[in-house]
Amino acid sequence: MRLFLAMVSVFFATVVFFCTAARAEPEVSAKAAVVMDLKTGQVLYTKEPSKRMYPASTTKILTALVVLQNVRLEDRVKASSKVVNTEGSAIWLKEGEELAVSDALYALLLNSANDVAEALAEKAGGSGEGFAEMMNRAAKACGATDSNFKNPHGLPDEGHYTTALDLAKITRVAMGNRFFREIVATKTKNITRTSQEDLSLLINTNKLLWRYEGAIGVKTGYTIEARQCLVAAAERNGRQLIAVLLGSEGGVWNEAAVLLDYGFSAYRLVELVKAGEVVGHFPVDKGVSLVEGKPSRSFWYNIPADKDPFLLPKWRLKIEPVAAPVAQGKYIGEVIFSNEQGEIGRVGMVAGNSVAKRSLWPVVSTVFIAACLAFLGLKILAAGVRSRRRRSLSFRRG
Repeated sequence: MRLFLAMVSVFFATVVFFCTAARAEPEVSAKAAVVMDLKTGQVLYTKEPSKRMYPASTTKILTALVVLQNVRLEDRVKASSKVVNTEGSAIWLKEGEELAVSDALYALLLNSANDVAEALAEKAGGSGEGFAEMMNRAAKACGATDSNFKNPHGLPDEGHYTTALDLAKITRVAMGNRFFREIVATKTKNITRTSQEDLSLLINTNKLLWRYEGAIGVKTGYTIEARQCLVAAAERNGRQLIAVLLGSEGGVWNEAAVLLDYGFSAYRLVELVKAGEVVGHFPVDKGVSLVEGKPSRSFWYNIPADKDPFLLPKWRLKIEPVAAPVAQGKYIGEVIFSNEQGEIGRVGMVAGNSVAKRSLWPVVSTVFIAACLAFLGLKILAAGVRSRRRRSLSFRRG
């Protein structure tokens, strides 16, 4: 069967949706900032989102993600001489000391321990350089295409940079890991050390966990070169947002709260299509019936809070050629969403019902019966002609 594409346009609204906020966007001192919806990945606020910046210790979000993807929590890390000589914040590991990877991750993300970051890098990547390669591969897999990481802790390096948008993308993926979410939402934690005299009580450096209602993480950062950096996340009324601030000169806690408040109040999250609901019926080549089209998952989108919920982005269906037999759940096309700026997302569409192939027997039997009737008709006609001829001959002889 020759392939074809059927494009069916369907509109929810007669008014085109404009992605503008209901209230004035806040001003922040940070050189770069982003607010992102954790569920959808939709960006709700930006300030220089693609500007390359030093991330300082927010780097450790990616460090933790790479470790979680490559190392078992019950494994142990061992402090080398390079580890114990790492500069900056630390829990002061001793050479040869071992930590469970799970405890090391708490020290990494709560106390922002650079020595632990180096130990985890050696465990996962064999060396700091090897781990940096893993970090960059993981970043690209998260959709962070304008970043480059040279170390696991975020100490200054000219080749070590990211953007507010890239860091939001990395954080969104990391927050999808249950253990990561558990760590970054923890205020204090006791870990097991070799000696009772060693620092074992960890206190999260993220002050928003105490100050901002609904805060659920994630990571702080500071160097002289990077200035104040913060990735914050919070939940309110079932919605979860990420706020990223890089290069702030002060007041990063208040600015993060302002950005999160803005995202929660200026937008509301709506479900444009619901998984499993029928959005159309479509023909099936050689099928006995039409096939139902159902979205494989729900599609959520933030709209300005002052907009009518029915004034939504438009959507259309892209249907692939469908030939019988069709199994329920088979991919048959996509639901594509767009606004005035272009496409905003798409969802796969699957068959909501099975469709059997039309049998050839009714066609064959119909043809056979028609042929028999035609043959019988010819026989009757021929018999009639012969009968007329015989009567004609008898008349002539008489």
